[in-house]
Amino acid sequence: MNWFPRKVNLKYILFFVALLIPLIVRAPFVLHVIILLGIYVILTDALNFVTGFAGQLALGISAFVTIGGYTGALLMLNNNWSFWMALLAGGVVGFLSGLILGMLSLRLRGDYLGMVTLGFSEIIRILAINLVNVTRGPMGLPGIPRPHIFGYTFKGDIPYYFLLLILIIFTHLTIERMLFSRFGRACLAIRDDESAAAAMGVEAYQYKVLAFCISSAYAGLAGVFYASWTTLFSPDSFQLVDSIMISVMNTLGGIGSLLGTFPGAIAIGSLPEIFRPFTTGAGVASLRLALVGLIMVVFLIIRPQGIAGMSIDPVYISLEPIRRLFFRDKDKALENKDEMQ
Repeated sequence: MNWFPRKVNLKYILFFVALLIPLIVRAPFVLHVIILLGIYVILTDALNFVTGFAGQLALGISAFVTIGGYTGALLMLNNNWSFWMALLAGGVVGFLSGLILGMLSLRLRGDYLGMVTLGFSEIIRILAINLVNVTRGPMGLPGIPRPHIFGYTFKGDIPYYFLLLILIIFTHLTIERMLFSRFGRACLAIRDDESAAAAMGVEAYQYKVLAFCISSAYAGLAGVFYASWTTLFSPDSFQLVDSIMISVMNTLGGIGSLLGTFPGAIAIGSLPEIFRPFTTGAGVASLRLALVGLIMVVFLIIRPQGIAGMSIDPVYISLEPIRRLFFRDKDKALENKDEMQ
């Protein structure tokens, strides 16, 4: 049948499956973990934009999550801002903080840039602990309001799940559109050979700073979402170890891959919960992350390019088996009819 497609884009299948998850998953804890994995997907996408597409080693993305989270939480608690305005403000403040750090550090390259971003992440965490009059220090900010829309207040994890799904789609689609624009092509050229890109007239420093700012804005959005979802934000919400784990997710999924962020974030984020029933108790709890690290090392030895490699081309799934199964007789009838005519 001509109307039945022969192949379909993988991202449409993933979106359809994501819509069905709240209908399939009934356990609140499992849905809670899935939402956390979705936040990791956004942050891995954001990190992949500056690391995988612009070629800059950034290891402190948790700093911008913290900045965005505190910005949104303080605006909602102290100034009675709505969640939606606070979400926008978190993205803007994340963008501006990325601009400041980017202008100061992005003339560095490689490991030096990575050390600067790690140091910045630790500075933000220490400031959040010590600025007690603003952040309440280690106690954090409790009672963060939940979103309201058309008179409905979010309750439970299901509304947050669908809101998170919208944020994931927004993040992924905007990154995809930017990647295939002039700006994205310039970033890819800088990643592949900065000297050659500069020789062709690409202002490498400006493009790197802008890519860094955009990545930081996405992290700020994720921080506001996390603060409202948990109704508590503290300096321990996102730490240095989270930045490293998100970098690992990016590497495992495939640095520079459009779809690699999904399997990378889901695999690394879910493994600790999968191992949790087998590693409970004081004696073996520390083995959980050790097992995750072991699996990651083995996988990267087997497939160093990551799960999805470094391709930015869309991935298609063939529907020919389904077509042959359900429409084979009709196709043959149409072919015989055409031959008779």
